[in-house]
Amino acid sequence: MFGVIPNPKKTITIDFPIEQVKVAARNIDKVMKFCHFREENDMFNSYKFSRSEFLSMGALININLNSISENKTQVDIEISRQIGAFDEWVEITKAGRHMEEAFNAMSSIIKNGVPKVEPVIKTEKCEPTPFFQESATPLQKVGAITAIVLVIAAILGVCYFIIKLASII
Repeated sequence: MFGVIPNPKKTITIDFPIEQVKVAARNIDKVMKFCHFREENDMFNSYKFSRSEFLSMGALININLNSISENKTQVDIEISRQIGAFDEWVEITKAGRHMEEAFNAMSSIIKNGVPKVEPVIKTEKCEPTPFFQESATPLQKVGAITAIVLVIAAILGVCYFIIKLASII
């Protein structure tokens, strides 16, 4: 790292009370893809998220909130590398995108509320079907027999190839 670039940071002031902005800051991971909540400090109004990146360890999104007045809040967002420092223009471009998406996520939550994320729960009990059970249809039986024949043919083909290869050497 020859030319280390300082962490990108942006500060804006918005016309919303800090309690409403806290809710938005705490829930950006519900709007942003590949964003995961790491930690929060309610006393200092700071929040930390990790953001995954392709072929990289990812970035950290640090959000700090300050109440300016009853209806004004200052939002500071700083993007840092999870490991190391920014030293290439591509990383700064990604960091700028992360910052923009964080601000967009917060504004979306302030405007529309926190989206409800429902967990995917499998309710049906899936049990494997034996190859030849009495309730199996003829088509299922034929499919099972075909699969067995194909596996045996593949094994025999590999054995034949190994024998031919050994006879050449």
